[in-house]
Amino acid sequence: METRLLENSIAKICGLLAVGFGEAGSAVIAENMKRGGEIDPMIPGKKVCAIFGFCDIRQFTDTTEVLQEGIMEFVNTIGKIVHMEVHLHGGSANKNIGDAFLLVWKFPKDITLHDVEAPHLTTKEKREQIAVVANNALASFVVIMAGLRRSAKLNTYRNDTRLNARLPNFEVKMGFGLHVGWAIEGAIGSEYKVDASYLSPNVNMSARLEAATKQFGVPLLLSEDFVHICGERVRAQCRQLDVVTSNSFQSYEDEFEEHPDIVALRRGVTETFLSEFKRGFDLYRAGEWGDAAAVLRETARGFGGGERGDDREDGPSLSLLRVMEAHGCEAPRDWKGYRELTEK
Repeated sequence: METRLLENSIAKICGLLAVGFGEAGSAVIAENMKRGGEIDPMIPGKKVCAIFGFCDIRQFTDTTEVLQEGIMEFVNTIGKIVHMEVHLHGGSANKNIGDAFLLVWKFPKDITLHDVEAPHLTTKEKREQIAVVANNALASFVVIMAGLRRSAKLNTYRNDTRLNARLPNFEVKMGFGLHVGWAIEGAIGSEYKVDASYLSPNVNMSARLEAATKQFGVPLLLSEDFVHICGERVRAQCRQLDVVTSNSFQSYEDEFEEHPDIVALRRGVTETFLSEFKRGFDLYRAGEWGDAAAVLRETARGFGGGERGDDREDGPSLSLLRVMEAHGCEAPRDWKGYRELTEK
């Protein structure tokens, strides 16, 4: 009897440790157990290839000041939706950072960084494996957005008089960013406190993409590297928004917004609208900013389908117009078809 109670206690402790440390932490613990069981943060990290997703709760500071102690229930309601969908779609939650979450989808061990960076040069079987992981990562974020709208608990905050007094027409909103690349998986800290995490400019890029969603007026941004590894049908549902460089990551990043296959999120988005936006974007990229501005002023008026029955302005069109109007709608003489991402 006592042995069984001890076994049950150990099983519960192991379960709690698995929740607390996550997938990356489990690998760190396993490595330390091999070396005698003592925590050693100086163990070298392991290079992995993965998809990194970053999401952030909007208007979090104001919401915290209004809800006070109730903010924990608010965050954990969102966290449950995020973690559950990521887990169901083959990923794992790495960090909960107050108002933000870092999520990771690791590729099978036989998938190398070269396979991901140049999928057209690898085998069809590996391309399909890579596409499945990428499609699942994107699908999880799409379903999370839908889940935020469907949640009965979160809808009670939408009608909270305190929140609406501070933030009129309050909505539970999040921003999302997805990127793919290498990272070093390992333990960060000391014998007093250890966090299992991923270090890489690719992780930082996913956070920068999320931050840029505010600039572009969209909930989700995907890097070009990520879009290239998605399945063909998924790529067809993506819209290119801009071409930028980032100080923290020296490569070109074509940014995309994915239009989810959910009626509420696609309402009002027509093929004509997308075609006109692409025409304006192509003119912008070619340096014909006067003509581009004329087209994008029309698409900036947006389309129907707002959450409260109103029209939605098109954030990407407005973002490009701000860039061009800052230069009098004349492309700089040294314009090369891309710009630096100045807003973090």
